[in-house]
Amino acid sequence: MSKGKRSHKKHGHAKHSPAAPPEAAVAEVERIAAELASTDTQGPLWGQLHKQLVKAGVSPKEIMPVVMGRDLNGLTHLIAQLKGEESTPEPCTAPEIELPEVPSETKRAAMKAFRRRLKLMRLDHESKLGVGPMTSGKKADFDSILPPRDFEDDVWKVLAAEGQLTSTGRGFYGLPKD
Repeated sequence: MSKGKRSHKKHGHAKHSPAAPPEAAVAEVERIAAELASTDTQGPLWGQLHKQLVKAGVSPKEIMPVVMGRDLNGLTHLIAQLKGEESTPEPCTAPEIELPEVPSETKRAAMKAFRRRLKLMRLDHESKLGVGPMTSGKKADFDSILPPRDFEDDVWKVLAAEGQLTSTGRGFYGLPKD
């Protein structure tokens, strides 16, 4: 005696359009933004800001670059967008920083170490050995890595400024596309 399958449809609930962002969440976002601009210890505030932006109805694609990049300029754009005041962001201009002189031997050794690390990362990622018997060994789909710690960060910045590497942000570098 088997029981028949029952339908679990909920009747009487019509889909509704998303509501306007809650004013309380927008006010909280503004409060956190003001606190971010005035304090030096910003770490926990960015987490609170992320939660409030989600509550305010901002899409994750807009939230993550602002929160992960700690972009106060982008945050002011998001707040203005929530209020319906602004439609285009201001371009972010990074201050020019003076890069130190790096000997050519050091740059050559750093590039050799970077290529070796990238090659080993790809081989490890594409390897058919490892986790389980059904691993496929598919092609590596990453294009940037954290450079080896054998060299100073300034070496990688100089190589990126010269065009030998491309900086993809947050300390990741990749080879330039040909």
